[in-house]
Amino acid sequence: MFVVKVGGSILRIQNVAENIMRNIAFLEVVGIKVIVVCGGGPFITDEIEKRGKKPVFIDGLRVTDRETLEIVKDVLFGVRDDIVKHLKEKLDVRADILSPEENFTTAKKIHYQKGAEVIDLGFVGQITDVNAEYITRRLEENRVLVLAPIISGDDGLLYNVNGDAVASSLAEALKAEKLIFITDVAGVMRNPQNPDTLISVLHISEAEELIEQNIIKGGMLPKVKAGISAIKKGVNKVHIISGGIPNSIILEVFTELGVGTEILV
Repeated sequence: MFVVKVGGSILRIQNVAENIMRNIAFLEVVGIKVIVVCGGGPFITDEIEKRGKKPVFIDGLRVTDRETLEIVKDVLFGVRDDIVKHLKEKLDVRADILSPEENFTTAKKIHYQKGAEVIDLGFVGQITDVNAEYITRRLEENRVLVLAPIISGDDGLLYNVNGDAVASSLAEALKAEKLIFITDVAGVMRNPQNPDTLISVLHISEAEELIEQNIIKGGMLPKVKAGISAIKKGVNKVHIISGGIPNSIILEVFTELGVGTEILV
């Protein structure tokens, strides 16, 4: 079983998104069950601005008041539903949504501390529990499950949770063979400005060193941290690949050299 996180920056490019979905359909055909976590950050920001609000971030976390949460829900549930519709109707995949009402995971509100100050981020949460048994049963009915990182809290409220962290938590709980992050860059690079510095194989000890040296930073940091956590908790391999490369999932998984970064013990 694979867990695949698809970034919103990739999903907004139609031909790229369609290629990724064809790759997911191929995985189903060859007998691999897949959980897809869909991102949607750029869509959310566009919609917030359309409605006359200004997006607010603190250390990369989106401040999510009640109105913003409704926008996030509208956008991400729409992206999720579009993916399932495409997989089912155009690619004949046995796909379905995982809805927060199913309580397949539980979250709690984040109390974010910056220095001595505790900052209220609103409806922003983190995963506290995954119902692996329930998800496994659902995967018997539908071999591809698609979800948005909107998670039910133990207080009955919904929370906006970082999609990379959701994907990692699911992969860990389900003991996935692979956790795959599909993004808009080729993988982990020693110099982000130079594609020739792509690291094809990255052991977690080296990844931790590169984080300490501030070489891995920005949007790549949460992905690598999530990948390290997943490997330490039993996931076999983590891959970070570019969705812009045609058939990148197939090339990364089924060829010796791959096309992105593979994180190992």
